[in-house]
Amino acid sequence: MNYLLLHKDLIVARFFLDEENKNSQPQKVRINTAYKEHFPIGGQMNNMKFMEWWQDRTIPSTRQGAIPALERLGYKSTIHAMVNNMCLSLNDCYWIKPENIDVTWNDVNLFTNDFVDSFGELTFDSNHEFDIRENTGFLKAISSQGEVQKKWCIAEDGRRFMVKGNYGNSYQQSINEVFATKLHELQGWKEFTPYFFCKIKTDRNVEGLGCMSYNFCSDTVESVSAWEMLQTVKIHQNRSLFAPFREVCLKNGMKEEYFDRFIDYQILSDFLISNTDRHMNNIAILRDPDSLKLIGFAPIYDFGNSMFYKIPTEFLLSVQPGQDKTHSFITSKEINLLKYVKDRSVLNLDKIDVDFSLYEKDNGDNKERGDRLKRLYYRKAEMLRTFQQGKDIWKGKYI
Repeated sequence: MNYLLLHKDLIVARFFLDEENKNSQPQKVRINTAYKEHFPIGGQMNNMKFMEWWQDRTIPSTRQGAIPALERLGYKSTIHAMVNNMCLSLNDCYWIKPENIDVTWNDVNLFTNDFVDSFGELTFDSNHEFDIRENTGFLKAISSQGEVQKKWCIAEDGRRFMVKGNYGNSYQQSINEVFATKLHELQGWKEFTPYFFCKIKTDRNVEGLGCMSYNFCSDTVESVSAWEMLQTVKIHQNRSLFAPFREVCLKNGMKEEYFDRFIDYQILSDFLISNTDRHMNNIAILRDPDSLKLIGFAPIYDFGNSMFYKIPTEFLLSVQPGQDKTHSFITSKEINLLKYVKDRSVLNLDKIDVDFSLYEKDNGDNKERGDRLKRLYYRKAEMLRTFQQGKDIWKGKYI
């Protein structure tokens, strides 16, 4: 079937899609030259990049609960689910529709129309009871990234918010999100996404602890990941992504001082909480979907994979702070990211005393684990204090 790729109501491309193929990719893509600047940034360089953009938009099949959710909803794959739900997202204003269907952006966009994220609900509880056909209309799944369980909801005041779960039986990832929120509040840093505790129900009607955050995108503000921005420049294999990312942001109108201060703070605060998962889809730029002008960085988000969440309590005492491998501008030791910091004082080490009793909310050996995490946290703070005194602590003698 012939499909249209749209940015709001602007037709930016036409393509063919084999709906019988559960992993179908767009074929015979023809960009509308009248609106070529509205074509997704991530796919502008060539057709292969566009296929990567398409694939990256898909809900990961590795997400917890994805397989039973797909089966319950009658989908052959996550790509099938994405296509069936018009590729709609709460991060931007792109969507698709069959060429012969007469619907507009106002009819379908998730920022103003009611929806139920059935797929998201089922990733938490595969036995969730609702009439899928009656309660969700055409929508059953919302495009989003990440492997942890998540679902989009609508608050009473109309705001869209995301609920996130955790890996395994621990609640630490949700606790980490709230812990980071408290840190940024103490710092007086404004550009971050606040997270709040919430109750979640999982299989067998078990109640657990999750977290939620309000959407920072809307019908007038969309986000573009750092990964997408980087698709517009040539990347040398095994080289740091920092310089090309800085270059592309400045080229698109971002002020140098603003870029440096934001990234300095993000690196330093991530280092303090040992967030080693600041990959290029966990950094985003906000822009106006109509004028395409950059607004600034998306408020820092996604802190769950921090505070040594994967390390069993009994091994925390043997951790060497700063030596974990990071997934960010580089993929080497976390401490090496400090080389990119220009203003070492942007994080105030006198305002980092977050209440560690938060970790007592976990459902395991919470007191002992909390004490050990606290010890590591303040060890990282000592390292940053040495760094702020002018020492290049990635050199072994300062560690």
